[in-house]
Amino acid sequence: MMITIRVLQVPEVLPEANWNQLLSQVSSERRAQASRFVRQADAYRSVLGEILTRVTLSKLTGLRPAELSFTRNSYGKPSLSHHSDVQFNVSHSGDWIALISGSTDELGVDVEKIAPIDMQIAERFFSPKESQFLAAEPDNRRLETFYRLWTLKESYIKAVGIGLSMPLDSFAILPNEREDWHCRQAGTYLFLSQRLDEGHMLAACSAGESFRASPRSLPWRIYIQS
Repeated sequence: MMITIRVLQVPEVLPEANWNQLLSQVSSERRAQASRFVRQADAYRSVLGEILTRVTLSKLTGLRPAELSFTRNSYGKPSLSHHSDVQFNVSHSGDWIALISGSTDELGVDVEKIAPIDMQIAERFFSPKESQFLAAEPDNRRLETFYRLWTLKESYIKAVGIGLSMPLDSFAILPNEREDWHCRQAGTYLFLSQRLDEGHMLAACSAGESFRASPRSLPWRIYIQS
């Protein structure tokens, strides 16, 4: 297997017939969840995220998408019920959904919509070294750097799979002399950070294999079953 990151841009509006078709491809629990969202965009992200996951993992396991079943550990990290060696992780925010898969080692991915924030939040959640690194950035790069650090840290926590029992300020992810992101406390974990577009940042984390390619963008229409 080879690590791949697939990203899917969430449409603003889905035709009702297409939406009903997509709903038929997810679990009953997901359909119930989607019906409870106040904002339709949240329902779109939730449903399309499950479909992207099912279709991708079916190709790795040889099972049909509908045959896949999932479980979660005590911290909420999902895994395949009968193929726990097939690692994956999914994230969605704003206009994008991201899925990382293709390894037997731990994987994590995080995507965040970039929005103005109070930089003092860094002092609460970042390590002292990260906060110092952020404070030293030029004003015009500070917001981007904040989201790079935030998504990198989230991708690591999601890969490890123990949630916020690992405090965000207990480890630091910073660029080395080659400008690769690394974490001394994380040992062999490898990281990827890049913008998806002007308004979204993506980060990924792998416990073993390196990332050989940039995220591949897919259209939502390919998931409509004929």
